[in-house]
Amino acid sequence: MPSRSIANRLESARLALTNALAESDLLNDLTQYGYDEARLQQGKGLYESALSVWQSQQAKQSRRRAATAAYNRAEAAANRAYMRGVKLCRTLYRYDATTYRALGLAGNRDRTFAGKVAQMRLFYTTALGSPEILATLAEYGVSESQLQDDFALVTVLEAARSQREVESGAVQDATQSRRQALTSLDRWMRDFIAIARLALEEHPQRLEMLGLPE
Repeated sequence: MPSRSIANRLESARLALTNALAESDLLNDLTQYGYDEARLQQGKGLYESALSVWQSQQAKQSRRRAATAAYNRAEAAANRAYMRGVKLCRTLYRYDATTYRALGLAGNRDRTFAGKVAQMRLFYTTALGSPEILATLAEYGVSESQLQDDFALVTVLEAARSQREVESGAVQDATQSRRQALTSLDRWMRDFIAIARLALEEHPQRLEMLGLPE
């Protein structure tokens, strides 16, 4: 059973338990082997619990996908604006080593998130804090307000990453809950199916009511 898809496992359990409770002949046969209405309701409770946590996990996975997409968009926007500024300033200050270093233009761009954001923040805070740099950039079509807007994209990127991590953690918790709920249901159903085959061995056609092959 664990190798089957979750949807199929849940549907198999739903069909078997619903029909066992609804069909009087089935219920009478199963009751003689210990699976009376009360016991079958226990199984149905496990099914409903597993269904609920699975649906919850699916919803959280959707939110994680949305958060990941939002992060990717934020990263692309921040990188695009930042690299546009870096390329311009590398040209403008290639003979001004002091400003070049102050803006963090030397070397490769860091590939880690923390390092990349640190380089972005250094660039923007230095540029926005220097009237000389602002005046130079303005001559090339980059206003102070444009720099501030580009800098704001870094904050958006950080927020998007935080949200993505929140959603990822929620999915991990939901996956653990789903695994536990399905394990409990699978164990209960394995025992139930084994006993049902014994209870219905003289009426094999009734196995079809439980969704079981003869």
